[in-house]
Amino acid sequence: MKPELKFAAQVIAVALVTVVITQMIYVALGGGGQSHIAYPIWRIEALSAMVVSLLSFVIMSRNILVGGCLLVAGIFNVIQTGMGLMMFYQLGYAGEESPNPVFFPVLRMSFYLYYAAKAALGVAAFVLGLALWQVNANGIWWVVGLLSALAGVGAILLNVAAMLLGLGAVPFAGAIGVVAALFTAAALVRVMSTPSDAA
Repeated sequence: MKPELKFAAQVIAVALVTVVITQMIYVALGGGGQSHIAYPIWRIEALSAMVVSLLSFVIMSRNILVGGCLLVAGIFNVIQTGMGLMMFYQLGYAGEESPNPVFFPVLRMSFYLYYAAKAALGVAAFVLGLALWQVNANGIWWVVGLLSALAGVGAILLNVAAMLLGLGAVPFAGAIGVVAALFTAAALVRVMSTPSDAA
């Protein structure tokens, strides 16, 4: 096993967990429409997504599908958070006037990218979960693998449905995507730390 592969997996895992934490904080604080809450969180998420997308190329040397999913998720999240930072408040929340009509298509596109990123992470969670589940007959990693695969399936189904049906049409799509991101982080570190013929 290449040491850079394990290192890349660990850094990506930290970045994914960071996004999970920031999204929980965002929801808990009710960050929608409040730039003093949203801006710092979105900046952290943009940086984390950049790390994921760049280091995904290292993961591709072991598993091109998982690496590709991480790349897609990272790039989409960079664009999505960039739209929030550069466009949301300028179009939707600046001053006391009604939002610019352009704001709503921008908002919908941002969420479309958000759901697409979560669906891609769902694929990664599913593939990594299967890898863990199949090679660990029992123990904690068997459970993590099973839960990762299940979370991945849920993230794929709900977030693809949200992409097709639109903003707010599918409850819990983003939430299950966050769960899938958490399991992706755990499974990625484990799989990339084992010999290629064992997982």
